[in-house]
Amino acid sequence: MRTGLFLAALLALAPSPALADVTARYAVGGKELVVEVDDGGNSRFEVGGKFTIIRRDGTDYIVIQEKDGPKVFEMAGLVELMKGILPKTPEAAEKEKIAFGAVAGTDPITIAGIAGAVWQMRMLEGPADDRKRYVEIVTSADPRLAPVGQVFGRTADVALEFMANFIPESSLFGGTVREILAKGAPLRVQPVDPAKKEEMLLEFKSLDTAEIDAKHFELPAPVTSIDEIFGSMDALMKPGAGGAIKDLP
Repeated sequence: MRTGLFLAALLALAPSPALADVTARYAVGGKELVVEVDDGGNSRFEVGGKFTIIRRDGTDYIVIQEKDGPKVFEMAGLVELMKGILPKTPEAAEKEKIAFGAVAGTDPITIAGIAGAVWQMRMLEGPADDRKRYVEIVTSADPRLAPVGQVFGRTADVALEFMANFIPESSLFGGTVREILAKGAPLRVQPVDPAKKEEMLLEFKSLDTAEIDAKHFELPAPVTSIDEIFGSMDALMKPGAGGAIKDLP
């Protein structure tokens, strides 16, 4: 008995094995989305080789491919900048009675060999026609996909910050998205409209646990500072400057 307890104590004190590297591939809007996460928590979220979010040493960066090469921005600063530019919701919209919620969908299904639960993101209060439409989201609690789910959760948080200016918090839209993503990594996102066929937004295709080259998490260019972005924005906004958003550094 004592020997068993001693062995159990040793196992409890031993360090847990590191999480394996994981690569998940998705189809999204006719392009490929690749999510890579290493055992140290670094991640790469890339759509079609054009748009990339890299998490490195706990900081998120966005990489945008331009004709003259990639541009790198620190995500937090860029979000704050864009929130100040995007239009805000009129007070009338704040008062409109709209509320979203998560509703359990059909029986569990399997996509590309991974079991998932089906959820419906529905408008529970609002115009009658809008309440007929919903978004079906399949999530998986498979532990191999847990790091991928965390990346999707962080990415959704960024998108919801952008949308906060024109989607009232009282609508519970953001809360519903977070509630569903907390259930696991997404396997499929499919809008449903009884009146017409909708295109699939996202579908899981494959999972790989091979070691990922550390170079995948390196930044492809120096980080453009927020001061540089603000300076360019000020110049674009001057009367007769003739600039455009594409002229930002």
